[in-house]
Amino acid sequence: MPAPKRVLVIDNGSYECRVGWHDSKKPELRFRNVLTKPRKDRKKDNNQQPEATGIVEEYKGSAEIQVGNDIVNIEAVRAHLKSPFERNVITNWNHQEQIFDYIFTKMQFEGETSINHPILLTEALANPNMCRRQMSELLFECYGVPSVCYGIDALYSWQHHRKQHKPMPQDALIISFGYSTTHVIPVLNGCMQLEHVRRLNLGGFHIVNYLFRLMHLKYPVHLAAISSRMEKLVHEHCHIALDYREELLKWANLDYYEEQIMKIQLPYNAVTATNALLTAEQKLEKRRELAMRLLEIKNRREREKLEEDEQHLELLQSVRQLYENQKTQKFERALQQHQIANLEELDKLASTVGARIKRVKERATGKPRPSKQQIKLDKMPKPPEGMPQAQWLAELRDKRAELLRRKQERHQQRQEQGKRHTHAAQERMRIISTLARSEKRRKANNGEEEDDGFGMNDKDWDVYKRINRYNDDSDSDAENEQLLEYEKILNHYDAGNEDNNAQTAQTAAENYQLHFGVEAIRVPEILFQPSMVGCSEAGLAELIAFVLKLFNGDEQQRMADHVYLTGSVATFPGLKARLNKEMLALRPFQSTFEIHESTEPSLSAWLGACLQAREPNFATKLTTRKQYEEQGAEYFTEHSASNLYFPTPKD
Repeated sequence: MPAPKRVLVIDNGSYECRVGWHDSKKPELRFRNVLTKPRKDRKKDNNQQPEATGIVEEYKGSAEIQVGNDIVNIEAVRAHLKSPFERNVITNWNHQEQIFDYIFTKMQFEGETSINHPILLTEALANPNMCRRQMSELLFECYGVPSVCYGIDALYSWQHHRKQHKPMPQDALIISFGYSTTHVIPVLNGCMQLEHVRRLNLGGFHIVNYLFRLMHLKYPVHLAAISSRMEKLVHEHCHIALDYREELLKWANLDYYEEQIMKIQLPYNAVTATNALLTAEQKLEKRRELAMRLLEIKNRREREKLEEDEQHLELLQSVRQLYENQKTQKFERALQQHQIANLEELDKLASTVGARIKRVKERATGKPRPSKQQIKLDKMPKPPEGMPQAQWLAELRDKRAELLRRKQERHQQRQEQGKRHTHAAQERMRIISTLARSEKRRKANNGEEEDDGFGMNDKDWDVYKRINRYNDDSDSDAENEQLLEYEKILNHYDAGNEDNNAQTAQTAAENYQLHFGVEAIRVPEILFQPSMVGCSEAGLAELIAFVLKLFNGDEQQRMADHVYLTGSVATFPGLKARLNKEMLALRPFQSTFEIHESTEPSLSAWLGACLQAREPNFATKLTTRKQYEEQGAEYFTEHSASNLYFPTPKD
């Protein structure tokens, strides 16, 4: 049977989907494999009533699902993103059908009754028969495809890699890094050893999520800014440490930290120098201008709303007039058109609209109420009568300086009392030791010492006053309140009081900074130490060692000579060097090994699938509609890059 001329290749990854024709050099379509519905459309769906059959097409046009690249602002709807995948297996087939609709529309199949092209589709390793059955039913029954071919993305990537080597290797140890899982796949004589494949339930999603958790604990007030930057930080700034413990010790050094730390400045509203240097009169004038603009906007909106209410009231009155003129049929049609139940509801609605119009007109003619800002300004203290403002502000500055001086003295005394050899500490200890002298105590009749009654006389309390003179370490609440009052008045009237505006702006900028440092190596380290995220599985190095031990020495060497890394996570800088170190530790002394990286980790699976579709015997690897109808929905044709077919046992 001749091979088909054009095959549609779909690399259906759980993070990104790549679609294109088999004779293309790159996919025509790449998008995040997620979908969502805009908030306004979700609200429309909730309010939509089944009786409104006359506007079904309008709802279909407006309440449209957004898929992949059609999502305008993916960060704004991140909480509402939906995926057909659970880990790396498709579980939500409604979402998968919507994604297929998006794919076939973008590939110019819109309006056609069926897809008259073979489909080559990637699937998960050891994909359950139930999932494949659902996929075959969807493609054959819903889209009418003539044939389909299923394959594993990691094996397609390896086939693309083999074509670039002469001679082509037949044995390999494939390490496939996915979005939800990581697989170690042994290949001997060109065939996957399925019974010896092992999976680590960590992938790109867990790396991004771990970074999000770390940054959220570090900066809990910047949650929104953190969630929108995590993927970019992982993709562009994370790397695998060659020696994780040694790198941690470097970060413990303050100089190294200052040199290597990356500071991410978040947007914030800074206090400009123009506003900081304005006088009190200029600030007041600006506030008045702003208040006038806001008042104009408010009045304009009220006028527009008043016009709408008046038109609405006229409409309700015209409907009421139909009832008074005994035009029953027209009256009933008008009620139905405006979604009003009966005459009583009509009168109630007209009364409500009329009352609202009356309130707006009364408010427009009445005396305007002072704004909250004006009330606040009126409460601001003013200079006493007959005293110039400059003299009044000078006195307030002196009082404020005196309060600050007293607070500084108390702070200095607290520090001196903590030191043994200071005058304050020695004076306090001298007074206490004086009180403890034996001559202060008197003998009782039985010869034992008894209390001398110290404290019964008012003069005795002078001693405690002398002690407390050096122990007065609490700031008065009244003084703190007075200090705040002085600062508020000075900031309002005196522009020169804000000398620290530059420092304040700098402090505000630092409060809106994310420091990204040790997280760059800590986050991807979970691939080698899953316990960091509470996972009880073995790390990647231990998993490789476990898989190799399942084979004899000769087979181990053949696979170790060609360790192949694929998947988007394989692009992490330092991954190859780290695996070289781990392989050197776990392989026998003086044995050889070689690690190869995919030239295009995120595209190699799609490119490898295109290579298979160009083979002359590709038609023999397709599952046709006839086989689907005769063998069952879970049947598929095996080939070198596919899963193995195991029929589901019948009860």
